[in-house]
Amino acid sequence: MDVKVIPGAIQESDADAVVVSLFEDTQPGGATEAVDRALNGAISDLVAAGDFSGKAGQVVVLYPRGAIPARRVILVGLGPQEEFDTDAVRRAAGLAARKAHKLEARRVASILHGAGGLSTEQAAEATAEGSLLALYDYRGQKSGDPPTPSPHSLELMVDHQAELEAAQHRADS
Repeated sequence: MDVKVIPGAIQESDADAVVVSLFEDTQPGGATEAVDRALNGAISDLVAAGDFSGKAGQVVVLYPRGAIPARRVILVGLGPQEEFDTDAVRRAAGLAARKAHKLEARRVASILHGAGGLSTEQAAEATAEGSLLALYDYRGQKSGDPPTPSPHSLELMVDHQAELEAAQHRADS
């Protein structure tokens, strides 16, 4: 899988799937909030209805229907904010990568999960590691060409404006 870091807003990506995340029992913030606004509150509606709480291991797929250029939005739960660390990022990124694989998404764009609580470098590294490890296919003694991995590329979207807004939101809380 080809992994790239790309500056820009996740809601503007035209990837087959974009990945956003949410801490347990919180409202969307930062880049996830920007996607939620672009989807006319679809993520907030899931949270309000009790259909998504942000628990670790939760994954849901939304279909934007033209509200954003991406074909799908994969929302993953990060678990409790007070228990958040790079392992939580790896697990969330891995879940999203496996879901993208099942959906046969060839190009995936992801936010840096928890970039507001981790350094950009830590979040990028953990997001890439979790995605790559989740899609690892041990070939052992098998002969022939290995299957082409799906997704083929992972774009780590870095939107500094969204990161600044998320940091300000935490400071105000």
